[in-house]
Amino acid sequence: MSTENTPIEEDLPEQLRIRREKRASLLADGTEPYPVSVPRTKSLKEVREKYTGLEIDVATGDIESLTGRIIFKRDTGKLCFATLREGDGTELQAMFSLDKVGQESIDSWKSDIDLGDIVSVTGEIITSKRGELSILANSWKLASKSLRPLPNDHKPMSEETRVRMRYVDLIVRPEARSNARLRPQVMRSLRDTFHQQDFIEVETPMLQVMHGGAAARPFKSFSNAYDMDLFLRIAPELFLKRCVVGGIERVFEINRNFRNEGADSSHSPEFAMIESYQAYGDWRSIADLTRSLVQ
Repeated sequence: MSTENTPIEEDLPEQLRIRREKRASLLADGTEPYPVSVPRTKSLKEVREKYTGLEIDVATGDIESLTGRIIFKRDTGKLCFATLREGDGTELQAMFSLDKVGQESIDSWKSDIDLGDIVSVTGEIITSKRGELSILANSWKLASKSLRPLPNDHKPMSEETRVRMRYVDLIVRPEARSNARLRPQVMRSLRDTFHQQDFIEVETPMLQVMHGGAAARPFKSFSNAYDMDLFLRIAPELFLKRCVVGGIERVFEINRNFRNEGADSSHSPEFAMIESYQAYGDWRSIADLTRSLVQ
């Protein structure tokens, strides 16, 4: 480490400094804190589904390699516990016994691993004496060392922090994970409805010579290739109507639009829009289409 970087490291909060010191120690010992790959044979969700209803204190004999982010960790003398969580929110308990992993491995687990780290655990699928579905580790491997601590569960993130740090919001808040998975399902349903009614999906230009289709202030850019000003679109309306003129009688687009105006928790300068046009239709046609999209 250079002397120029030392003051910066010393100025870090204690938690950040300690985690960086642990990463440096891992590197010095020849352990890669961010390996290219780690063992993984099943997801936590697959294990949960396969062993539903397993009785208390049962050893299945099945050896799996599971991965997850550590969101809970309790270290005792000869037995350590951790809760692993996958991206979809599925959780599973991991148990580390001295007689299974050995003294060196369990000491490394206690000293090197923190909440927020992602690990791979290989071992037998069991249920504990309390009936908790678990993996009893034979070995483990660090998949990714977290350099920042997770937010405190007892102090929820503010709305502004959630918006600015979506990746942290996804880690700690179930609603955020649910919304992230719900949106693609909604998009798929909307597209299926349009396709069932013979609408054709198109992509219209985002960079336009002249913005139009709405009354809004645009974002302005410049094209070096054409030596001219261009604008990010504020709406796709004019280009979609040109598609109708060209013979695409039913057309729609799910697109990104940009309006250089106010921003708050419910208004973003960049947002998604659905817009559609239909030849030979009237207000009843669009009412029926809107109803079918929503329902």
